[in-house]
Amino acid sequence: MDRLDYVTERLGPRLFVLHPRDRFLYIANWASNDVSGFAIDPVDGRLTPVPGSPASAGIRPRAVTIDAEGRCLYAANWESGSISAWRIHPSSGALKEIEGSPFATGRQPRNLRIDAAGRFGLVGNRGSSEVSAFSIDPATGTLAPVPGSPFPCPRRPRSIMIDPSGRFALTAHERTRRVSAWRIDPSLGSLTPLDGSPYPAGRDPRFVTVHPDGRFAYAPNQRSNDISVYRIDDGAGRLIRPSGSRVRAGERPFQVVVEPAGRFAYVANQRGDTISGYRVDRASGALTPVPDSPVPAGGHPIWPTVDASGRFLYVANKGSDDLSGWAIDPDSGRLTPIEGAPFAAGSRPRSVLLTRPLEGGTFAYVANEGSDSLAGYSITAEAGTLTAVPGSPFRTGLIRSSA
Repeated sequence: MDRLDYVTERLGPRLFVLHPRDRFLYIANWASNDVSGFAIDPVDGRLTPVPGSPASAGIRPRAVTIDAEGRCLYAANWESGSISAWRIHPSSGALKEIEGSPFATGRQPRNLRIDAAGRFGLVGNRGSSEVSAFSIDPATGTLAPVPGSPFPCPRRPRSIMIDPSGRFALTAHERTRRVSAWRIDPSLGSLTPLDGSPYPAGRDPRFVTVHPDGRFAYAPNQRSNDISVYRIDDGAGRLIRPSGSRVRAGERPFQVVVEPAGRFAYVANQRGDTISGYRVDRASGALTPVPDSPVPAGGHPIWPTVDASGRFLYVANKGSDDLSGWAIDPDSGRLTPIEGAPFAAGSRPRSVLLTRPLEGGTFAYVANEGSDSLAGYSITAEAGTLTAVPGSPFRTGLIRSSA
């Protein structure tokens, strides 16, 4: 299950995503209404545009998602209320639009979340306060609304999360104090609210992270500076808040990441310029601070990322134009700065993605919103140090004007 959770998070939905076999990388270009694709050189990590890149999307694509088999790519179009969809050529990475694309959603769709089996896709529509649910044709990748879709929910649904088993879906509602949860019908993909949903949270929850074993969920609350902890009760079909279900974090916690083995969790505190670390109680899901937590990061850290081995943690610092990196102590979860950190990035780096080991090693990529580029790094296996790959940074259409 830990591998499944790690793969799911690598595949999206994010500003940019990696192919599940780490062959290609795709990024949503908000200002130019398209998606850029790159092939990854497995030896040195350099990026080369795939044939036909960029591919036209809808208006203001916000996030991209790849199914677990690497066959299809989807982009949520914020202003046109739709999902653009493409087939991915298995050898070149080129994108071919799927018949019927774009597929209609509600207003202001944030992203498309796909279950691990690739059968269903869910998207939260912020502007219309509902969730659109689709069945996915396994042969073509075509999206079709499931019975009852769209499903109403509290206002401003944020990113949807599906648990590793594919049975439950959860979402936070920004600028509220609510987290919603549904049971997913295994045959049809329809959504039924869990008993008691929506559930209380802190002020302004933004993202829900499901623990790798699927039994716990965490929602950072931006305006109460804490994390809501939930236990997913399979039998009763509900979320339970254990004792100590609100855990203190730093100022404006953004997103929780759980390392692949499920022992430790970390959250980036945007306004506090820190990372908070916690030990996870495997019985209750409760969080206890690790030694020396929180640790200083750069300015405005967001989207913390842990490598597949669970040894290193990285975060993009949007306010200081660099990346912070730490080694994770396997016994205590304590964070120790990696030698050479912080590492220079472009302007306003947003998000970091890490490959698994390839021919030349492991590589990291970061999307630089302010400088319209992707930076690539090779990762030293022993120490986690980052070194720029040949040709980095690589130009994208991230902020390119449509003209």
